[in-house]
Amino acid sequence: MTKRNTILAVTAAILLAVAAFFVWRHIAGLGEQLGDLNRQVEDLHGQVAGAEDRAEQAEARAEEARTQAGAAADRAEQAATREMQTAEQARLAEQDRKMAEKREQAAAAARLEAEEEARRAAAARAAAEEEQVAAEIKRDQALIDAELAREREAAAKAEAGEIRKKLEVELDRLQGALGKIADTRRTALGLVMTLDSDQIEFDFDKANLRPRNRELLSRIAGVLLTFQDYGLQVFGHTDDVGTVEYNQKLSERRADAVRDYLVVAGIDQAVMSTRGLGKSSPVVQGTDPASRQRNRRVELAIVFSEGDVEAVVDEEGSGPP
Repeated sequence: MTKRNTILAVTAAILLAVAAFFVWRHIAGLGEQLGDLNRQVEDLHGQVAGAEDRAEQAEARAEEARTQAGAAADRAEQAATREMQTAEQARLAEQDRKMAEKREQAAAAARLEAEEEARRAAAARAAAEEEQVAAEIKRDQALIDAELAREREAAAKAEAGEIRKKLEVELDRLQGALGKIADTRRTALGLVMTLDSDQIEFDFDKANLRPRNRELLSRIAGVLLTFQDYGLQVFGHTDDVGTVEYNQKLSERRADAVRDYLVVAGIDQAVMSTRGLGKSSPVVQGTDPASRQRNRRVELAIVFSEGDVEAVVDEEGSGPP
């Protein structure tokens, strides 16, 4: 039993020794591990310290980043504000550009209008100059025409004076010739020859020419045929017996009878005209047979081409006296 115990004791001691060895080895390993752990802890402390430093630095950088981010946000807001302002300025600039384009277009249109106005003004100026030249030419021509007209007028007056002198001579000669046949007097425009009852006698209510009347008219025609360029109007008159209408027609028939015979005697009918004055122009007042016989008469108005037969009629009112 003892041996066994001894063996067991020895075995136990060996096992204990072995266990102690292994424990020592384990403890030594643990010491090493502990040293390693301590070193690791120290390393970790160092790392933690570094991490804390880095964290502080990171926090500082984060704070700086936040500050920078705030500043960047402010700058971004300012940039956004500037962008909005820039956009507004761009919009205003676009409006200004469009308005400038419109003003430029208006200015271009105004320039075109001004150019057109200038062209029209130049054309008007050229036309005015042409008109002025034409007016000057017309004025000069008018001056020349006026001078020529004055010269022609002077010549015409001189010629008219010569013609008037010749006409006066002709009128004097005609008056002298006709005055030998019947009462002939001068007027401002010609001659008036009165053929009363001593020269031409009409029966009461008649327009027929008697033979001696025809002889008298032939003598008158013979004198007139020696002259040219005259006009002759025959006026017929009646006495106061009868109505105005009837005497008017009777005086016209008497004037026509004298004219017709003068045509037969050779006087051109184209230079003659007739007019009845009825009982409107008696040469004497009275209702006795002698007065009425004198009022039944014919008068001849003679003018040359410068005068007017009708004017002789109206020279002293209703007709030749």
